[in-house]
Amino acid sequence: MQVIFNEKDDHSLRHPVVLALGTFDGIHKGHQALIRRLIELKRRYGYTTMVYTFKRHPLGCLPPYKAPPQIMNLNKKILEFHRMGIDILVLNDFNEDFARTAPREFIQQHLLEKYDVRFIVVGYNYRFGHNGSGDTQLLMQMGKEMGFKVVVVPPVKVGGKVVSSSLIRETIQQGDVAGAWRYLGRPYSINGRIVRGAGRGKNLGYPTANLDIGHKHIVIPRFGVYLTRCNLEGQWFWGVTNVGQNPTFEQSGLHIESFFLDYRGGELYGKRARLYFLKYIREEKRFPSQEELIRQMERDISVAKNLIYKRCKV
Repeated sequence: MQVIFNEKDDHSLRHPVVLALGTFDGIHKGHQALIRRLIELKRRYGYTTMVYTFKRHPLGCLPPYKAPPQIMNLNKKILEFHRMGIDILVLNDFNEDFARTAPREFIQQHLLEKYDVRFIVVGYNYRFGHNGSGDTQLLMQMGKEMGFKVVVVPPVKVGGKVVSSSLIRETIQQGDVAGAWRYLGRPYSINGRIVRGAGRGKNLGYPTANLDIGHKHIVIPRFGVYLTRCNLEGQWFWGVTNVGQNPTFEQSGLHIESFFLDYRGGELYGKRARLYFLKYIREEKRFPSQEELIRQMERDISVAKNLIYKRCKV
């Protein structure tokens, strides 16, 4: 897959293309249905497949509090599009100039003047142009006028709910990572670097790996304890992960600490890791003593091992 960082808005291509438009945060099952439709058109007509999207969420150019937290970072998004067989991924900067572009101007100047567009594929609720004033009806009308075809992919439902990025964010924030897995088609994951912590886990007999996610604006699962699976520089380990503030030790800030059930190696500090959230075990709570905390950790590990034994039937 060719990845184009289109900062200067100067990328063009004369080959016929089938083009997908959207934000694609999470590349969930609804997005996957759209991409499958794109691939089907390529197989039928032989056109090049292109995803035309943005490096960050369009609301990111507004005050930070208005931008939703990301489900998937850019590197993971690129890998997923590659895995799905997209030919070209065009990543644009969404800035104030882009935000002021009228719907017709966006289609004409950014797409039709630069690409030989044969099909545009979008989701049922796709909006474009200044203040989202363009919709699928306008896009289909423009297609008839300007000589391209439009495919509108209907909503995808799971468990009676329409899959959307906003639904997935809410589901993760509620701690229902098993539900998010069903909507995404894969477990929700975050990545970062293992850093040195306070060392309390080791003193309690359960050494933990502390994941530093930096200052990423990502979706944080509800504070609590989870069954997780960790990819640590190509190696996989089962984990029991606490997300929260360590209230027993009166800490503040966000802490993501994992005890790996099957890790027998040396120090992990400095290693990159991706943590996959599989099942919510319990809420985070404050314990009156270290002894009670240790007993609870033993129960958490027992629950986790039972879930693993049952092949994580979540």
